[in-house]
Amino acid sequence: MVLQRTITSFILVLAATFSAHSQVLVTTSVATGLTKPMQVAFANGDDTRLYVIEQRGIVKLIKNGVLQTTAFLNIDTVVPEQTYSGLFGIAFHPDYTTNGRFYLYHTTGATAAIIVWLVEYTRSTTNPDIADPNSRRVIFKLASPSTQGYHLGGSPLFGPDGLLYMPLGDGGYTGDPQGGTRSQSLSYLWGKILRIDVNSDDFPADAEANYHIPAGNPYVGGVATDDAIFARGMRNPFRCSFDRATGKIWIGDVGGLVREEVDVLNPVTDATYNFGWNCVEGTVCTSNANCGCPSPTLSAPIYEYTHSVGLSITGGSVYRGCAMPWLVGQYLFADYQNNKAWRMDLSTGSPVVTDITTQLAPISGITCIGEDAHGDLYVVNHLTGTVRKITSNPVPPDADGDGIPDGCELRIADINNSGVVDAADLAGLLAGWGAPGPTDLNGDGRTDSTDLAVMLADWG
Repeated sequence: MVLQRTITSFILVLAATFSAHSQVLVTTSVATGLTKPMQVAFANGDDTRLYVIEQRGIVKLIKNGVLQTTAFLNIDTVVPEQTYSGLFGIAFHPDYTTNGRFYLYHTTGATAAIIVWLVEYTRSTTNPDIADPNSRRVIFKLASPSTQGYHLGGSPLFGPDGLLYMPLGDGGYTGDPQGGTRSQSLSYLWGKILRIDVNSDDFPADAEANYHIPAGNPYVGGVATDDAIFARGMRNPFRCSFDRATGKIWIGDVGGLVREEVDVLNPVTDATYNFGWNCVEGTVCTSNANCGCPSPTLSAPIYEYTHSVGLSITGGSVYRGCAMPWLVGQYLFADYQNNKAWRMDLSTGSPVVTDITTQLAPISGITCIGEDAHGDLYVVNHLTGTVRKITSNPVPPDADGDGIPDGCELRIADINNSGVVDAADLAGLLAGWGAPGPTDLNGDGRTDSTDLAVMLADWG
């Protein structure tokens, strides 16, 4: 019996390994004819809409897989597009379905007088497919203190805690423009990850500061010039994303002369993290005389690559969809300048990185690998003006031919949303016996033997 179990386990492991290695990623076209698209994003509670921002200041809407002719929002008169500026990021409030609020991160001004803005807009009250251009409200504003203004970040994002995280670059061109101290010093907001609460206002007298400092921020009442600072040591965190399963932030930090890096931050445990710039680039110490390097106080990247591989990382997303189980938990990212893409598998502890450039081709300046409400991933090509969905070859099985992979079909009896109907769901149903709620599978107002019959029919 022991030998039989051992052989069975070996076969299952071998099958899973073979499945992962036999799968090839491909892409399918979702939208074309866009003008310098920068990012795709979704709003919680809505699996029919995907939003695309264009660098010139326009937000486009893809509804039920179709790019709409009418823009969701057009603020191109506000956002002067330049090579290193424009509309960079969008984030939807966690309660967007109720309050209709979303946030744009954009710039104004020329390089010598660059200003970054985080602004709030609101969905139209009469048409959910457009936003109200007159609802603009400034949340945050930051002017560059130098004649350089290139490394600006651009990925505002809401965390599981409902707070908004805003990664900022050092504002420089190559090196840190403040004598090598801007990203390290708590006297500057540049080169930091900020954390704010957009639901209240600590600055009622300032029309251009409409946010609250969370009490849990690490420098509240301390040595930092601004209590919004959460972590530091960033060079240019261009494209960051939350892993919906772990709550960690994945950061693609663009390097300077030698390394590109992927950093990971857990907001629950990693407040005050220092990612090292401009003391260290990746794991390579710089010549900055203001720094002690190497140092145990500097947090190393989870992965880095040299400039013989790529020159400008575009941070991506962790796959949490259901159509490709073999890809779940892997991080997909790209290099904008060298037109490359990879997937990173951490299931064995150490990063195993696989080149997927040819699988995602054509690649022409990827500015985002983003996700939709289901956790499926999309490639945004800045230079060709396209959005493509990442799928697999062979395609996932779809026995009923409804266009939804079998593994993604709605399982009404999957009470704990684990993807299978099993003993854990049965325990949940029994715990809710006689009561209404999520265990009332047939919607008759109580949990009883008829709901048990539904569960048994959906078992497995």
